[in-house]
Amino acid sequence: MVVLRQPKDIAAIYREVNSYPAVASATTSRDGNILLVNSTWSQRDLDRKEKGSFNRSHTIDLASGKVLSQDGPQEVKNELWNRISPSGKLRAVVRSGKDKKNEDKQYLEIFDNSRKLKTIDVLALERHGKIIGNDGQFGSFEWSSSEGHILYLAEKKLPKTGGFFDPKAYQDNSDDDDSGTSGGKSETVQRGDEFVYRETWGEQLLERVHPVICVLDIEASTVSVLENIPENVSPGQAMWAPDDAGVVACGWSHEPYRLGLKFCCQRKSFIYYLDIQKGSVEILSEEGRGVRFPRFSPDMSTLVYLDTPVGGPHNQCSRLIKIDWATQARSIVVDEVSNALASEFPGIFTYSVARSLWFDDNVHLALETSWRSSSAVIIINTKSQEVRRLRKETEKGSMNLLCVENGVLALTCSSPCEPFHLVLAQVPDLSDLSQVKWVYPDGEPSSLAWLDWSVLTHKPSSDRVNPKYASLDYESILCLPKQTNKDVQPPLIVFSHGGPNSVFDTSFVMATNFFCRCGFAVVMVNYRGSIGFGQDSVLSLAGNIGTQDVKDVESAMVDVIAKGVVDGDHLFAFGGSHGGFLTTHLIGQYPDTFKGAATRNPVINLSSKSNGADNPETTFAQMGIEFDYNSLCDDKVLNKLWKASPLSYVEQVKTPILMMIGLEDKRVPISQGIEYYRALRSRGVPIRYLTYPGNNHSIAEVDAEADCMMNTVLWFAARC
Repeated sequence: MVVLRQPKDIAAIYREVNSYPAVASATTSRDGNILLVNSTWSQRDLDRKEKGSFNRSHTIDLASGKVLSQDGPQEVKNELWNRISPSGKLRAVVRSGKDKKNEDKQYLEIFDNSRKLKTIDVLALERHGKIIGNDGQFGSFEWSSSEGHILYLAEKKLPKTGGFFDPKAYQDNSDDDDSGTSGGKSETVQRGDEFVYRETWGEQLLERVHPVICVLDIEASTVSVLENIPENVSPGQAMWAPDDAGVVACGWSHEPYRLGLKFCCQRKSFIYYLDIQKGSVEILSEEGRGVRFPRFSPDMSTLVYLDTPVGGPHNQCSRLIKIDWATQARSIVVDEVSNALASEFPGIFTYSVARSLWFDDNVHLALETSWRSSSAVIIINTKSQEVRRLRKETEKGSMNLLCVENGVLALTCSSPCEPFHLVLAQVPDLSDLSQVKWVYPDGEPSSLAWLDWSVLTHKPSSDRVNPKYASLDYESILCLPKQTNKDVQPPLIVFSHGGPNSVFDTSFVMATNFFCRCGFAVVMVNYRGSIGFGQDSVLSLAGNIGTQDVKDVESAMVDVIAKGVVDGDHLFAFGGSHGGFLTTHLIGQYPDTFKGAATRNPVINLSSKSNGADNPETTFAQMGIEFDYNSLCDDKVLNKLWKASPLSYVEQVKTPILMMIGLEDKRVPISQGIEYYRALRSRGVPIRYLTYPGNNHSIAEVDAEADCMMNTVLWFAARC
């Protein structure tokens, strides 16, 4: 395969690789051996310039594994939530949209099996702001066991504000009383507060200011806001406690100021129990931990949740904690894992937990976790603390957990050459995972013809061994386009992930598939500091960014070239965020190596980044510097940050670079890109600088993402 160069041909390939949908969620219901699987899928629509969702259903005979019927796809529009009640007789849907006056509306609709029973205009009740959707951080939407109430999160209702010269601001208010009250009556409008700064929870959570826990009484069509949580805490991930007597939720403190939460699980937080009848609140978790994802067992006897140390790297190894609800005794089920061999359990590393994860025995549960360079599903015995990995007979790629219901795990599986597909795992005996029955509702997947892949293991050379963590190795995933001409080797894209504490896994990656389809080889490097390799890997990078990670990536590239399967004279660097940090470091530290580079929202100058980011403490943690809320980038810190920054190598840069910047990025200030742009332009280095309004750190809007990918391939192809 030769590198494609014509925009029309490249656009056709991009459209092709975007035609594969991903499974977003699934639920199951069962009658004997007949299983009904309802799944929701997401897919980019390049013509409508949006990500669409559609539902599908499969009816399966578990005894034979045969699909009896299937329906869909059926497009889903404007749904924030869609939940079936515990009995299966009712369904609740939250739908958002605009009214005829173009004002935002949210409707909570209740259905039975034959008709819509009720529509409630929740915003018109003026009890709270907008209902929070499934944002992965705060949102939840749960039926009570009695099916008379629904628990959800919404933004706190803000007071009305007005300017000093707005006549409405003085209606029903006393002109002589600036205390906020008039004759004991609260002001209806707060004068002079219309421009008061309101902190948000940062990148991709800019509409989250102060969530509150709400309960809808379905019969009365009334909403109550639970007031027990401390005023300086934002609750989230709420769920009903046993007998609907209270609510369990996570809570993050506002004080002294909010730090960005997206991908940052190390924030100090607590598990709260709100007793509705007593009107009391109790903290269930430990001091000094970051908590998330509380989940009750089916019989409501046991509560589990994940926690990590507060502070330090942002995605550390988690513990699984168990609380016996009757005694309130707390214990560790799965502890932090420091280091592990390739075949050993490396600890829990995850950004998400399935809503339904318990088996019916109230003892076993399933989680997904990063396991070196793959995503794996593990089954945990909460009594014996045994952890086992769920594996298919022909293990390929990665698997993610959608739900555990009716003794069946719904999974989404993929590999670099297999798009996402739905897989069911029936576990007849939890003590013997070799007896798992696998069902493929859409048939077993076939591999894409144009790509080969493998996982490579790399050992640091003696001069690169971290003395505190000397046993660490790391991995990369090498993807090669299948060649029709064996004498022509593909150019190599060196792809660095962001984070830095994240990971590439062996799932289907649209960008990598696109690059290979266009004629490039890609190596995705999981340098030391990546998750899924034990806690030591994460900790090893603190204080060593700009050196250990850069050299790991460069060395992995050299290992690939030594295999003789790529064109070592045509090398390209690519990555975003911390991957952009590494990309710009590579072209600065190895100025004669790369023909071109491309980066999205890169970290360029640590000394200026930390003060403007939504997560300033992460810069300190990555540098191995202790942080508290009083920390400043003073003269003692600035020099260290500067020396670790790509901008400090700008005098050596020769490589033409494409930069792509989301103008709504709160994680890496857009000034970072401008600094690099000006530095390179003034030194005569070729640079193309693209900006994307309305896009945040991920540049994930469909049209912007497509433009990024097209420009990247064209930028590289022009230099082959």
